[in-house]
Amino acid sequence: MKYDIHGPFEITRSGNLVDRAAKAKRDFWENVDTKVEGLPDAVGCYVFCVGKKPWYVGLAEKQSFKKECFQPHKINAFNSALDKMKGKPYLVFISKLTPNDHFAKPSVNGHKATKVLEDMLIGMALAKNDRLENIKGTKFMKELVVPRILNTPQGKAKKTSVQFLKKTLRT
Repeated sequence: MKYDIHGPFEITRSGNLVDRAAKAKRDFWENVDTKVEGLPDAVGCYVFCVGKKPWYVGLAEKQSFKKECFQPHKINAFNSALDKMKGKPYLVFISKLTPNDHFAKPSVNGHKATKVLEDMLIGMALAKNDRLENIKGTKFMKELVVPRILNTPQGKAKKTSVQFLKKTLRT
């Protein structure tokens, strides 16, 4: 399974919040489509960031990015993040590709690999921001402890073991 990363794409604000106006959303998707033709109708994962800090990781598999990203509860999560941090809001898209390198389309059955990718991205985002706005899929990641790797308690883990593992897993 192949994926490709696109963005960041700046989201228009109305005051300190995401602009909910139909025109703002239409302009956003036209900009995305101009830069990466067909991306609004693709599926995969997306990350909402304020500046360079991730605040929400989402999944579009049964509907396209265009139909998924600005659902009311997503905008509420985005606005909650904007309330906590100053900066420009962005979306980054990780689109699923077909074997012929075209964008994958929504599927009634979803895309299993994309769900796995979402979980991995949530874990990575939590490592950068423990106030991530996601509710679904974060409880386990917040409770999982691997010393010096994930949710490290103070004074734990042998430094040489951790360094070896990190070097082994690093790309």
